[in-house]
Amino acid sequence: MTLTLNQVSILAGSTIGFGLGVDEDGRRVRFAGDHRPLRHLGEALAVAEEPILVEVDDWQVLSIEETGR
Repeated sequence: MTLTLNQVSILAGSTIGFGLGVDEDGRRVRFAGDHRPLRHLGEALAVAEEPILVEVDDWQVLSIEETGR
């Protein structure tokens, strides 16, 4: 699943990071993954001038929320 990344959060001391993105249908998708690549994505997102696209595997998806667009 390809998402446009909106947010990354990692709790202090955690080895799991969480992300929030929007899929091609406009749905909000929350996902989890290893903290190391998510930390790099968060750093890139902080200075990004263009949207960051990420590939998320099905097993990483925590929730999908319809936005009612």
